[in-house]
Amino acid sequence: MRQYLVDLRLQHGLSQQDVANRLGISRQYYQMIESGERQKHLALSLASSFAVLYGVSVMDIERNEMKLAKMEAQSNSET
Repeated sequence: MRQYLVDLRLQHGLSQQDVANRLGISRQYYQMIESGERQKHLALSLASSFAVLYGVSVMDIERNEMKLAKMEAQSNSET
């Protein structure tokens, strides 16, 4: 789960449909990005789009992605 995307979206008062419309993707696909079902390794173009949309740096997005990957790796090594 990309909780940081959910948090950013809510901080900006946007629905999943709002974000999807701005990115030119379906709401269902955006929901799968938030949940981690799609874009397991977030594409740079998408990270850039999120950065512009939310007024953060691409590095902020990348840091969150690295934290997420680290948490997933730890979770996988525990099983």
